[in-house]
Amino acid sequence: MEKPLVVRASSPAEQPSTFRPLSFTWVLALFAVSLGMWIGLLASVQVLLPSQIEAIAPGRKVWTLGAVTAAGAVAAVLAAPLVGALSDRTGWRFGKRRSWVIVGTAFCALALLALPLQSSIAGICVCWVIVHGGVGGISAALCAVVADRVSVDRRGTVFAIVGFAQPLGLVFGTLLVSGISFRAGYLLVAVLVGLLALPYAFVGRDAPVARLARSVPGPAQSPEQSEQPGPPDRPDAAAAAKARKPLKMRIRIRCPRPRAAVHAFGSDFAWACGGRFMAQFATSLATVYLLYFLRDEIKLADPAKGVAVLSLMFTAGIIVVGLVVGRVSDRTGRRKIFVIIAAMLMAGGLAGMALVSTWPVAVVAAAALGGGYGAYLAVDQALVTQVLRSESERGKDLGVMNMAGSAAAAVAPLVAAGGVDLGGYTLLFLLAGVVAVLGGLLIQPIKTVS
Repeated sequence: MEKPLVVRASSPAEQPSTFRPLSFTWVLALFAVSLGMWIGLLASVQVLLPSQIEAIAPGRKVWTLGAVTAAGAVAAVLAAPLVGALSDRTGWRFGKRRSWVIVGTAFCALALLALPLQSSIAGICVCWVIVHGGVGGISAALCAVVADRVSVDRRGTVFAIVGFAQPLGLVFGTLLVSGISFRAGYLLVAVLVGLLALPYAFVGRDAPVARLARSVPGPAQSPEQSEQPGPPDRPDAAAAAKARKPLKMRIRIRCPRPRAAVHAFGSDFAWACGGRFMAQFATSLATVYLLYFLRDEIKLADPAKGVAVLSLMFTAGIIVVGLVVGRVSDRTGRRKIFVIIAAMLMAGGLAGMALVSTWPVAVVAAAALGGGYGAYLAVDQALVTQVLRSESERGKDLGVMNMAGSAAAAVAPLVAAGGVDLGGYTLLFLLAGVVAVLGGLLIQPIKTVS
């Protein structure tokens, strides 16, 4: 008999949940759309975009790539909370989350098709802003639908499975485009983005709006009345309208605890956002100039294939460590200790790349970095869903959380360019290791999760 998950306190986002049994088909479709999204983003940012920019502006490629990727990350910062909030308030028959996933996928695919047609840095920047902004919106909607449909004791496992899409997208994407021109590469990844979203378009059903709406009792209801379910096929229009009111109004109605407790939840959510920012900042610092690092520092003859090999080792680390840690975290009910271990493993891999710039060390370091990052993704995603401030605005809150990661990706290219100018790649990787450790430490003040 499994040991139940132990959580010291539950957020408002966890309280009223009666979750449907998980469908393997649904999880697989969720994984597929995530895989397509990451192939489109990571194959482009690791191989295609650097190659295209180097062909147009070889003398200033580092700062130009940093500026373009930073602009795209800013778009993701803005898109994540916006799409999350809009999906909370969407009542379309196709689904409040699924609709925005498909819209974001369409924008990504079209912008990827337009990228090889650009001959100026400005045109590349505009297209990349659309690509990365679309990815930010898709991520917010996907995180929200997992929080809607998956119970707390299974979220670590589901997020670990879906989290594999990122490294697999990196590996498959870089392998697919490493031996072809950037023009053919953009076309290939755009097609994959669209095709891999099709299963989710058909089976990616959202949690019923009526269930979420009925969990918000009105001011005239007693607790007993608010617990009574409504008709299964007829949503309560009044409750649904209340669910779309501003967050402040909803907390005042729903939360019987003192105002101090609400502020405590806000504090925990802020610490979680800070930890996510630092973890993503460290990863972005380590990977944004990987192609140039292999070409200029290690002197590989084929740096694009080198990126593919390191991506494969990165993925192997995630697969070996991430799923195991996610499952153990679910069984024990503990999150923070695994986040700390993940951060230390990431820092160890980054320190190796900083101190010994050779190809064998880079391969081992990539595996260590992947293992730490996979464990962090699996556990931190589950932890975040336990400190959400409002059930009926999960999309907005998770959009804010994704905004923290996107903000890190926006800052990292420019910081990395400055670090390379000041102290080379040694300083860059040491800085990334310190940031990874800080990401683990920022999770520790959270009080509502063990």
